Amino acid sequence: MASGGTFRNLLLVLPLYLALASLVGGEASRRFWIENDTFRKDGVPFQIVGGDVHYFRIVPEYWKDRLLRAKALGLNTIQTYVPWNLHEPEPQSWKFKGFTDIESYLRLAQELEMLVMLRVGPYICGEWDLGGFPPWLLTIEPALKLRSSDSSYLSLVERWWGVLLLKVAPLLYNNGGPVIMVQIENEFGSFGDDKNYLHHLVQLARRYLGNDIILYTVLSAHTF
Repeated sequence: MASGGTFRNLLLVLPLYLALASLVGGEASRRFWIENDTFRKDGVPFQIVGGDVHYFRIVPEYWKDRLLRAKALGLNTIQTYVPWNLHEPEPQSWKFKGFTDIESYLRLAQELEMLVMLRVGPYICGEWDLGGFPPWLLTIEPALKLRSSDSSYLSLVERWWGVLLLKVAPLLYNNGGPVIMVQIENEFGSFGDDKNYLHHLVQLARRYLGNDIILYTVLSAHTF
């Protein structure tokens, strides 16, 4: 039979053990996926009510205000593009401060209990100059074949995503962050039909983000 002291110790330790078990179990069950054409969040069917709130079109001082306004409208998810030309205005000159501090923006969305669908391009369209491509891409000789399987172009995409996606990976929903889905390219169907290009982008995204993140695209005029 346990002594009185041992019994009291058990009573003290048991709540702590249960609390820790709950925390561990909560992290283990944190997951966003698709099952039977239904989004599921932590095992429960989930409906995305989303809209675009682009961090780079808003000064950081207004980020919280704009996100709260979106939330007040009933949104539970925001979408934002990531314009390559703002983050690499010159070759290997990386910008991630101020209104380009995408990590802070994503963390703020999470603090406000909003999810994120991240649209990483490399071409974003978005009514943005060159669809987000840095202008210096046009100065390279021989000329790059943008949005294609051109190896010279893809090597620059790989360099860019090698920086960006390393920042994004810890902020994926399954890793404890707010990002539930990542969009590859944008409206490619109205531009070309290079399937190898899209497949390469998928493989590259998987390299940095893993196999669990939901990848999607917008094809517009054509389908593959």
